[in-house]
Amino acid sequence: MKMDFRKKLWSIAGGIPFESDYFLRIHPESKLKKSELFPNTFGTYYLELGSGWGEVAIELAKANPNTGFVLMEKKLDRIRKTIRNASKLKLNNIRILSVNFNWFLEDIFEEGCFDEILLNFPDPWPKKRHHKHRTLNPRFLDSLYKLLPSHGKFHFATDYGPYARKSIAFFRNDSRFRAIGSEYSLSRSEFPISYFEKTKRDEGSRIYYLDRERI
Repeated sequence: MKMDFRKKLWSIAGGIPFESDYFLRIHPESKLKKSELFPNTFGTYYLELGSGWGEVAIELAKANPNTGFVLMEKKLDRIRKTIRNASKLKLNNIRILSVNFNWFLEDIFEEGCFDEILLNFPDPWPKKRHHKHRTLNPRFLDSLYKLLPSHGKFHFATDYGPYARKSIAFFRNDSRFRAIGSEYSLSRSEFPISYFEKTKRDEGSRIYYLDRERI
């Protein structure tokens, strides 16, 4: 049963919703190599999990033409808007996977594929019985460890305090990662601000930023 369900997930993830050169294709038989992500080679490679409307990645791609940005997003309206905006700017350093990254993240890419990984405002699943659905957990840290090389970086943001505290605890108990600066901060200047983040800031929400480096 589990194998049949996994095949079903791959059949969904392996397709593309509409034709675009921005899409990456994946197959259950082989993992994507860094050299297969883009037709040309970049100095660094970046993965954004749950890229939303693409505001953050597009601004970063404009400012960093020697970095390749891979985006994972499951909602088609957000993907369409991201592709429209990337096309208008003729960005050649963005690729998109139309897939739920929580399904089998480390099965898609070869180990050490990305220099930095960004996860902004995932669903905090506030009810205790739903905590098992949260993205950031010990198993996710295993995936991070595989996808990042030594000294690779992970950046996380949430506006839900209990989720931030639990995430800090996970990292404290995992010697494979170390904090970049403090364990968390309440401001971040090196990344563009998404529509969601601006909305939360305007509402007066406290936002927690966690930055970690793979040892």
